[in-house]
Amino acid sequence: MATTNATILIPDISGFTEFMTTTELNHSAHAINMLIDAMIKAVGDEYEVAEIEGDAVLLVRKGEPPTRKEILNTCLNIFNAFHYQRKWMQQHMVCACGACQAIINLTLKFVVHHGAVAEITVGRFVKQSGPEMIIAHRLLKNNINNNEYLLITEKLFEQEAGMSEQDELEWNSSSEEYASIGKVNYRFALLNKARENVPEPPGPENDYRVDDTCYLELSVTANFRDVYMVVMNIPGRVEWVPELLKVEQEVPAVFIGSIHYCTFEGYRAIISPLRMTISDEAIFYAESCNISERNLSLVYEFAFTKINETSCLVTCRFLNNGTSPVPEEINAELLRSMQKVGEELVAYCEKMEGASFDPAFKK
Repeated sequence: MATTNATILIPDISGFTEFMTTTELNHSAHAINMLIDAMIKAVGDEYEVAEIEGDAVLLVRKGEPPTRKEILNTCLNIFNAFHYQRKWMQQHMVCACGACQAIINLTLKFVVHHGAVAEITVGRFVKQSGPEMIIAHRLLKNNINNNEYLLITEKLFEQEAGMSEQDELEWNSSSEEYASIGKVNYRFALLNKARENVPEPPGPENDYRVDDTCYLELSVTANFRDVYMVVMNIPGRVEWVPELLKVEQEVPAVFIGSIHYCTFEGYRAIISPLRMTISDEAIFYAESCNISERNLSLVYEFAFTKINETSCLVTCRFLNNGTSPVPEEINAELLRSMQKVGEELVAYCEKMEGASFDPAFKK
């Protein structure tokens, strides 16, 4: 078993609570994957990704310890990448499940330690272990009364005397007592101001023309969030939308700007979510629908309003977003189609509400 000195850096995501439905579990995993991917790209080749540990990443840098400035730069690069990606996901989110709605609350903390690390090789896998690795992981559970901070163990922190005058963070001293390890001293700095300085991603382009076109109204004996999740799940529409044969997409997710190729009998519609707003009582959702075979550029609007826990009112309409008026016969056909789709939506949701309602994403 080889032993080497290494810097251990663990960025750890917090904010997801315990979720019970299949949808929430799938979506929380998808969100974590996107965030971790952004974090790893921010690290570059500076650290080796030793392991993905659920909501955390174990990063290892062999050799002499980095300077405190290098540690700070690395952690802030990861921090900025994480929150930039989180903000982008929040901007483009159309899902109403608990996991997706929790994205706004996600936080990131760091633990940094340096010491001797043992490497165990099993086949093509290399596992880091040893007392120093245990210390780094134990420090993820501490008494710091904040969710976003950079924690550096005392010995690593003190390697540069006089560094404090140049440091942009305010450091605090603390310690933890662990069974079989003893007392571990460390310094920590809160990252609240760093979060405020993360730039905003460019917002989605989702403007469209609005007119006084009337709405189709539907009463549904199902929870308004559940009904919305059925409509929002574009790939899952093959189960209830008449004449929809298949849905193809570049990525297995639905978000503002995602492209979904929906093949119907006789034509193909390209659908893309435009906007979504949510409150405790209602959800508004809009999507574009382009059908080249019919020279149509449409926007469909949906509003889902809570009546009580088991019933809601759904209103929907289509708007012409093209440069030419929609011919009367095509307009009448679209109205009939929307009425038929609405009837199928009601039947599908009321059937699902009587069963175990969990509209997970379809891949």
